[in-house]
Amino acid sequence: MKETIYTIPINEAFDKFDGCPVCRLYGGLERSTLEYILGAAMMEPDVRISTNAQGFCNRHMHKMLAVNSRLQLALIIESHLPELNQALYRQAGRVSGKESGLKKARDAANASAQACYVCNRITGFMEHYLGNILYLWKKETGFRDKFDKQPYICLPHYAALLEASGRRLPRGEQAAFVSGIAAVCQRYLTALNEDISAFCKSFDYRNAGAGVSEGAQSAVERAAAFLTGVKE
Repeated sequence: MKETIYTIPINEAFDKFDGCPVCRLYGGLERSTLEYILGAAMMEPDVRISTNAQGFCNRHMHKMLAVNSRLQLALIIESHLPELNQALYRQAGRVSGKESGLKKARDAANASAQACYVCNRITGFMEHYLGNILYLWKKETGFRDKFDKQPYICLPHYAALLEASGRRLPRGEQAAFVSGIAAVCQRYLTALNEDISAFCKSFDYRNAGAGVSEGAQSAVERAAAFLTGVKE
């Protein structure tokens, strides 16, 4: 296939059976992207132009702060701030009491606050990954077996794969894929719901002194990981 390079990390992610495999792909992309930006790429003109224009979201700004590369991050921010200044306050200076002027200034501020170079770069790669997950599911029986044996696909990536299947799979295969991924998630949700209930019941005075299973003890954290996706 044309994008064979993308199948290697996909198979590696699905060879493990611990959590969501798509989250593992995302986590690997996130780590490599942050290393890329704080490494030699920070001096590449095309990358600097993009980071100047887009900036970084809360999550990725703080992840970069946590890395021991404060000078690199400072240099990136140094060239981003003047461009941000121009983007925001050029529009603010044109507000004259009319709603149209305020809307432009508000839209510029919202766009700057929500943009993130890291998120956008990861999104581009993830689109390839999702397409190739579906390709492997369609073409390789061994991969489909690994897919069906995953403990779960988190809710955000479940939604993303359903969306991708509508664009990537023929109609005749969409139903089989949706049925397969739903079975994986329903199996996990059934067990998770039992563990959550057991955890809640353990606080009932009538169960004082009763043991709590390992599954119940970790139920809240596991539910958060399933519902929100990538774990910290």
